[in-house]
Amino acid sequence: MNQIDWQLVITLLCVAAAVLFLARRLIRFFRQRSGCAGGSCTGCPSESSQPADFVSLDQMKKSS
Repeated sequence: MNQIDWQLVITLLCVAAAVLFLARRLIRFFRQRSGCAGGSCTGCPSESSQPADFVSLDQMKKSS
C-alpha cells in the first residue's frame, strides 16, 4: 500500500477537523469565566430597571 487513496485523505481531514472542533469546544468550556453575561440573571445588575416588553402569540394573531 504505497499509494495513498484520495478517500483516505478526505477521511483523515474530516476526522482531524472534528477533533480540532471538539478540542476548541473543550478549551472554551474549561476557560469559562464566572460572572454576568449581559444582565439576564437575577444576581447580575441589569442595564435598565424596567422589565422587557414581550409580545404574546395572541397579540401577534390579532394584529394580522
